[in-house]
Amino acid sequence: MRELAFRRALSQADVEAIRALAAKDSAIVMSRNWDVLAAEYYSRRGTDASEPACRARTRSDSQLAWQFPPISSFSFHLDDLLGAGSVAYLRGTYTITVAPPGVKAVSDTGKELVVLRKQNDGYWLRRADAWNTSFAGSK
Repeated sequence: MRELAFRRALSQADVEAIRALAAKDSAIVMSRNWDVLAAEYYSRRGTDASEPACRARTRSDSQLAWQFPPISSFSFHLDDLLGAGSVAYLRGTYTITVAPPGVKAVSDTGKELVVLRKQNDGYWLRRADAWNTSFAGSK
């Protein structure tokens, strides 16, 4: 396992850029614009010459849309942001309500952990993202 040496803290500009990225997630989810959301998870070809060729997004908006039930509300709160150089992580909480046709709406709250990597052009992209519910389930 490689260890990442945190040689320098995130700049104020980097903190603001990552906060702005997180702040627009709720609006993107509520608009169901999955192409915009997916673009934040994949490297744009040619932005980081030190890495192998990036995998291109293969799912279109219409292909992703059927996987998600209608979302009646979604919010994300950024709880923690740390990093150094070109690597950062954010930790946050979310609330979501989905309303599939013909059934009662279902609400959930949970946590998210995201690892981000700064591209050569200065844009931060998600490299890994883990969500988990706070719902304990039925007993």
